[in-house]
Amino acid sequence: MPAKPPLTDHELLEQISASDQKAFDLLFERYRNRLFVYLIKVTKSKETSEEIVLDVFLKIWQGRTLLSEVDNFEAFLFRIARNKALDFLRWAQKRPLVQMEIWSRIQDTPAAAQTDNRILLQHAEAAIHYAVKQLSPQRKAVFLLSREHGLTYEEIATRMHISPHTVRNHLAASLQFIRNHLSSNGEMLLSLLF
Repeated sequence: MPAKPPLTDHELLEQISASDQKAFDLLFERYRNRLFVYLIKVTKSKETSEEIVLDVFLKIWQGRTLLSEVDNFEAFLFRIARNKALDFLRWAQKRPLVQMEIWSRIQDTPAAAQTDNRILLQHAEAAIHYAVKQLSPQRKAVFLLSREHGLTYEEIATRMHISPHTVRNHLAASLQFIRNHLSSNGEMLLSLLF
């Protein structure tokens, strides 16, 4: 008697939407390794990638009643994972020690991957440069004096004949604008890793 063909994703999703734990375990086994490999390229952290994989599947289990409405599960799964990875990278961006650890892992990767990372970094720098060009002349001047010339708020205020408080406001608004620009282009930048 020929072996029974494996269930399709759609069949598994229908069973999972009816709270079938075995079907969920099969789906987890089917995708867990591919998802992990995908995430480790983004996060550069085995532990973080494992956590995100578990978090993604927990989210899927919690929303199981709606799974039968998903047309392309694989695309759906990787979209959730990408969003979680972007959340992680935004979180890491605010923590210098985490950034240093990620950079250290990037340095330890093989030469081909380092080339990919350099390309990604060049695109990120280009995106930042483009965002800076979109700033008003005064905000752009404040940003460049602070970030490229390393001047303090007081030094910028003296040079531009404005108050240090105004410098702080301009810099905060500029950084928020650049962050928004980068996060709206984050998917494109991350996609260069794959």
